[in-house]
Amino acid sequence: MHRLPNPGALVALTGLLACGGGGPKPPETLPLPEPAETVTLPEIAAVIKTSTSAPQEGHDPAAASPLLGIMSKEVSRWTSQLAAGSDPLYYLAYQLVEQRQIVLEAEGGALTTDSDDTARNLDVEVRVGSPGLDNTRPLSTEERGLNDPLTRRGVVPFGEDPQAIGNALWLETDRRYREAVQALAYVRQDQSTLSRKTQVPDFARSQPETYYERPATLVVDKAGWVQRLKRCSAAALRGAATRGSCRVQLELNTAWFVNSEGSKIQQSWTTAQLAVSVGVKADDGQGLSRLEQRFGRTASDLPSDADIDQIIKTVSDDLDALHDAPLGEPYVGPAILEGRAAGVFFHEVFGHRIEGHRQKDDTGGQTFAAMGQKQIAPSWLSVYDNPTLQTINGMQVNGFYRFDDEGVRARHVPLIDKGKLVGFLMGRNPIEGFDDSNGHGRRSPGLPPVSRQGNLVVEASRSVERSALEQMLIEEIKKQDRPFGMVFTDISGGFTNTSAFAPQAFKVNPVMAYRLYPDGRRVLVRGIDLSGTPLVALQSIRAASREVETFNGICGAESGWVPVSASAPSLLLEKLEIEKSFVPPDRPPLLSPPPSIGAVAPARAAKETRR
Repeated sequence: MHRLPNPGALVALTGLLACGGGGPKPPETLPLPEPAETVTLPEIAAVIKTSTSAPQEGHDPAAASPLLGIMSKEVSRWTSQLAAGSDPLYYLAYQLVEQRQIVLEAEGGALTTDSDDTARNLDVEVRVGSPGLDNTRPLSTEERGLNDPLTRRGVVPFGEDPQAIGNALWLETDRRYREAVQALAYVRQDQSTLSRKTQVPDFARSQPETYYERPATLVVDKAGWVQRLKRCSAAALRGAATRGSCRVQLELNTAWFVNSEGSKIQQSWTTAQLAVSVGVKADDGQGLSRLEQRFGRTASDLPSDADIDQIIKTVSDDLDALHDAPLGEPYVGPAILEGRAAGVFFHEVFGHRIEGHRQKDDTGGQTFAAMGQKQIAPSWLSVYDNPTLQTINGMQVNGFYRFDDEGVRARHVPLIDKGKLVGFLMGRNPIEGFDDSNGHGRRSPGLPPVSRQGNLVVEASRSVERSALEQMLIEEIKKQDRPFGMVFTDISGGFTNTSAFAPQAFKVNPVMAYRLYPDGRRVLVRGIDLSGTPLVALQSIRAASREVETFNGICGAESGWVPVSASAPSLLLEKLEIEKSFVPPDRPPLLSPPPSIGAVAPARAAKETRR
């Protein structure tokens, strides 16, 4: 996992966990051309079946931890003492997150990672001034950075001792309050020098919430998983692969949230993730890899041994094909993004640019800030985000949560309705026309929350069978008189820039990319990326498949890494730009790997002889 450079401008989605208004009113925008809808599609919707969490599902008053009472007492003490004066404390929130993380990884048949760590982190949000103007307001460009939020995790002891916990809360709140007062002074000074001042408030109040969930338990058969991972990683060393690894990550999370509005929230959940990865260095120096992951709530949701064998076969066969595939070349033409690739496409092209806080950042591109109720996509296409979804078409989705990290209940948010932009993902940072949070304020411990995606879903009210979509691509190739089109069946992730100081571009990193020729022939190519700009890309969508797929992953941005999902039908695009990816000037190892033991050896030896 890596920290992104300039995370406020560059945001990423990856499957490699183990994936950017207010201010001056935007100028009147020229109307977008209506998206071309030259293809007549049948009025049959893409198939999406979902299951959701009921609002109070799991609530048990008897499950409340004494920690909530200790936190509430300290909140009351601070707000009663500092609610008046020149720098009044008008909002205070504590979030305490305890996380146990077990990571086991094997490579080539041997265990390489065996960790079991537990941490407890405290985040304190202090706001001084008033909701209309407080210490969190960004400074003008010339002064930017003087009061940027600090990245720091509070140290809180384990257990429920009132004196120990109370002291930790008191000390961290004291630090944060002093920092907030200093930041507010910078804000006031900055505002006094500005000729244009935003009238949009800095904070949205919310109704208090009460929810107590019973503590979850993490059941782990560690010895069993060690043996399974050793076997898995040994079996993955087949064909062209010189690296085969299998990894399982199991987590137990419990979060306690208390604020000065009266909210008391206790949530507890487990997560499980299995990753199977193979890799090899191509003769021209490009590092080739193929990764498949599976996510679940518990370890029992992860694949069986038979399913793992099938995953190994898939990644190994794909890696063998990639090793023999030619490098692709820059190209512009029609393409199909299959389900998971289409989901990542929408996450990058649209999802990050619809996060509310980006609409009032005067250093951001604000791509959609002034496009409310404008047609930005075909009339048969709609998009929403709903963190309360637990499954989509039977698959558990990563972006499920009941309350966000600002104590607001998660909810379904329409974003595109029949091609028209209708909403934004909102945390507690209001923008013009959207005064309230819709439960999308998210973060990693130690970072300030901002609006983020949860479960992004693309719906198509008109669709065709997957086979018909490919035939439509062939017709589009002939219509454009192109030598071939592209079909992207799997991706590793992507990233996008949202800063006004750089092109408003996105990049999606495909793994399995095929040229499709007019005669139906497919040729796999490697070493290419998808790139483009959001408005042109959305205008290029021509058709969707009936089948819907889901990409589960981890998204990184300025508030850290959060679990997300993106679900979409396969999409036909009139034009998509392909560019060459970086191929380092490396070479394969001088010697072949040591001889393998057992049944794996003949397959690898045959591959090496064929080279």
